[in-house]
Amino acid sequence: MEYDGTATIPAPREAVWEPVTDPEALTACVMGATEIERVSERHYEGVIHQSVAGITVTMEGDVRIETLERPERLTFSAVGTDSRTNARMDADVEVTLAEEGDQTRMDYHVDIRFAGKLATLGSRLLRRQINANVETYFDNLAEYAGEEG
Repeated sequence: MEYDGTATIPAPREAVWEPVTDPEALTACVMGATEIERVSERHYEGVIHQSVAGITVTMEGDVRIETLERPERLTFSAVGTDSRTNARMDADVEVTLAEEGDQTRMDYHVDIRFAGKLATLGSRLLRRQINANVETYFDNLAEYAGEEG
């Protein structure tokens, strides 16, 4: 499944960039995240709990940043697995940040693939959950960046 979108964050670009790359901020902004740790500048690990249509997963994830052009562009690949349900999620993400006055426009492209138990749910249910997660993330990011900015 592929997603493209744009969000406007009411904060300067630098204030938005920080929580996009900071483990503590990511843990606060990503729905269901219980821990995200920076292993190195371009490598993160974390745990995210999600429930979709009665299936609860605890994804242990690995994120590898491929492009890091502060504060304008970020690309990364993410892999999450839940050994209990045999669920897997792979994603390739591109994010660009552009200043628009005292706000920041955040454009994103996501290519996400599911396997195992999650793949049996169908794209409509998964898309609904992803849309809810994206909306929550941007609401949390706007709040977090506003506090920082």
